[in-house]
Amino acid sequence: MLDEKVRRKHLRNRLLILLSPILLLLSPVLVPAYLIWKRHKKAKAGSRLSRRIKISASLGPVKPAPVDQEAEARADAMPDSFALCRVIGNDLVPRHKAGQSLENVSFILEHEPEFENCTKLWVLNRIFDADTEAKLIALLEAHDQPYRRIPFDADTLQKTGFNFDPFDAPMVFADGSLEKEDEDMRARVVAQAYRARNAYVMNNNGARNVALEFCLEHAKWALPFDGNCYFTQAAWAAFRDDVLAHRDKRYFVVPMARMQNNADLLTGNIAPKAEEEPQMAFRYDAPLRFDPAHPYGRRPKVELFLHLGIPGPWQSWFLYPFDLAPRPVSPEGHRVGQAGWVARLFSGKARLEVAGTEGVVVRGTARNDAIRATLDMLEARQMFPRPSEHPVFYDEARIQALSGNSDAADAKAVLAAAEAALTRGPFSVTDKPDPGPSGDLQDYFHPAPYWWPNPKTADGLPFVRQDGRRVPGTRLYEAESALYDRTRLQRLFDDTTALMLADRITGSADYAAHARQLVHTWFLNPKTRMNPHLTFAQVRRGHSGDRGLCHGLIETKDLYYFLDAIRMIDDPEVVDGVRDWCAEFFPWFQTSDQGAEEARAANNHGTCYDLQSAALAAFLGDAGALQKINLRAQARLMGTITAQGEQPHEMKRTLTQHYCAFNLQSWINLFDLLEGVGLQPWSSDAGTRLLVAMRHLLTESASGWTHPQVEPFEATRLVPIEASLRQRGGDSVLTSTEAPACFYPHDGIAPFWRLGRGMTASTS
Repeated sequence: MLDEKVRRKHLRNRLLILLSPILLLLSPVLVPAYLIWKRHKKAKAGSRLSRRIKISASLGPVKPAPVDQEAEARADAMPDSFALCRVIGNDLVPRHKAGQSLENVSFILEHEPEFENCTKLWVLNRIFDADTEAKLIALLEAHDQPYRRIPFDADTLQKTGFNFDPFDAPMVFADGSLEKEDEDMRARVVAQAYRARNAYVMNNNGARNVALEFCLEHAKWALPFDGNCYFTQAAWAAFRDDVLAHRDKRYFVVPMARMQNNADLLTGNIAPKAEEEPQMAFRYDAPLRFDPAHPYGRRPKVELFLHLGIPGPWQSWFLYPFDLAPRPVSPEGHRVGQAGWVARLFSGKARLEVAGTEGVVVRGTARNDAIRATLDMLEARQMFPRPSEHPVFYDEARIQALSGNSDAADAKAVLAAAEAALTRGPFSVTDKPDPGPSGDLQDYFHPAPYWWPNPKTADGLPFVRQDGRRVPGTRLYEAESALYDRTRLQRLFDDTTALMLADRITGSADYAAHARQLVHTWFLNPKTRMNPHLTFAQVRRGHSGDRGLCHGLIETKDLYYFLDAIRMIDDPEVVDGVRDWCAEFFPWFQTSDQGAEEARAANNHGTCYDLQSAALAAFLGDAGALQKINLRAQARLMGTITAQGEQPHEMKRTLTQHYCAFNLQSWINLFDLLEGVGLQPWSSDAGTRLLVAMRHLLTESASGWTHPQVEPFEATRLVPIEASLRQRGGDSVLTSTEAPACFYPHDGIAPFWRLGRGMTASTS
């Protein structure tokens, strides 16, 4: 045996020697190909989102329920009356042609025959376009058609948060995991996060159940059908004959024929192939209903087919980990029959009416696109409720309340800060004595605070980290900070804000004039303006080509209140100039290597990244970007703060109380800002989780913080969090609510925080 192993090893080695010249020549191709294959295999194997199981695996066997003979006798004795109720939904572009629902209802009312012992009913299902709904109602009333209206309420939709329950790790929306999936999978995952919103607006199964109950008020046999269903006389006769021949069945599937031209139904002898997903009819005593939890686009009607064990292609479809599983097969399954057929009127999109598997895929893609576009459109309609010159983070009513009331504590604080601001500035990035690694004075520059010259090399490169020992000039306001731009930037933010608040309170032209000068110098003057990027924020010499750390982006975290000050400046040239600067800065902030890395952070850096992104998007009026940020932020919060309100990532630090308070304050600032532009994150599951975290921090602090905190913690920093909890949650933890109007900028609390929109009148 040993000799055989030696012989095989010898032959293998000789073969490698013979092939080595060929392998060497092919290595430029083979090695990259192998690495790509290996990376692809690893990505696929590690993707929790793309794993699938067959639906049939989740259903299980079932034993038929015994038949109640007395109930059957009662059913046989009842007259065979029918009620056909069609659910009219919204036109979802690009899945449907705009106005198609109205056209189809009109076609039905004008052309569909009357059927013996059949009452026709209608349900208007959350029609969100008031003009369209009015036209539909007028049309139905003109034809004396009974209908019920399920109203659409924009505020209810706005308060409906994202659904992260399907995901074991909501951070997939923030940590870059989703970017590794293909476009189709990304769309599926995002659609699941929109599940609750989809269920409210589309309301497919909810409306079907309403239609079913409406039918049962009028008849023995209920047909809660989609609004685009149409019976010819022959189709109805076939349906009725099948039902009456099998009265013992409680459920009937009605195969559907997809029409390319509605006029074909008027010829009188058409009999198209009815191979599409069927409709369902119910006997009056059928106990099962559609499950409203299953949203449009994820087989809502099919779920009942599976629950009843109805055979069809849906049994071989797949479930993803984030899908709602169908209910197991019911004992009612043996009570299902098949009856006739029904036509499905044209959607207005010919290319989407292709039969077979190809049509299913194409329609599915268009449907998902339409759902997302519709939900985003409806949310965007409620955004930016105030004119652009009004603040979104600060509360204008609280600011105006201080006008003429200079004795109020907050007014005194604002005016004192504004007077001090008049003695400073203007500031510019060109004020620093050395341009930094770029050689351009107009590039923002600040060194990483704990990185020092390397004592082991002649040129000091690469710099080395000395934890806890700050480089002179990297602490705000110290004398050496004039070497860099961080202190000047903070002065710009804080002084401009104080000046514009003072202008609103007093109307004095001096405050606004100085604010305009500060802003013009930093953003507009071609010779002194800051270039719109942070490439050299927190530079470690000798690392990353002397470019800054991703952490450097946190140095503009206070844009959220500074841009409110810009909104208050009554000078279109200055405001438009800052907006133009932000329009250059925001794309860099999103797409640069530093921005992409910071966006994936699970700690306070990720929170502040979302806060800045939201501030920029709001200032630019970019509703689409704000919606994406809102989704990412809520996912980040649900993925990084536990159900008990703990912050594991902040608890890894030596300053746990500081970072827990800083992170929660940043979350509060972000949610208040998003509320200011018309979104409602406080009403979501993420908002509830944030309140839990606030209570947890305050309770732990009040009872004596027992976790690592190597530096003293200023307890008054908890007061703004307490005030927000009192406003948003209605409860209180702290006994003392005394706190200054302004805190140290590193604490993450906006200056004059009592003027924020999240504060109660009593707080102010």
